[in-house]
Amino acid sequence: MDDTKITYEEAIEELRNVVNTLNEGKVSLDESIKLYSRGIELAGICNKKLNEVEEKISIINKENGNEDPLNIERN
Repeated sequence: MDDTKITYEEAIEELRNVVNTLNEGKVSLDESIKLYSRGIELAGICNKKLNEVEEKISIINKENGNEDPLNIERN
């Protein structure tokens, strides 16, 4: 799969599969290293996508004059 087009949800699902496979302990050492490396890549993809979304949300909030949407004043 092209990592530039992978969705967050796809990356998380693949990462879960990698972790489960490694936890089972039924793969060779070489395969474990490949899976570990892929897991690190997937974690980076997820982190990057979350950071991008956070930035977009921040921009939207600033454009709407609401820089801290969780700071709601209640009467």
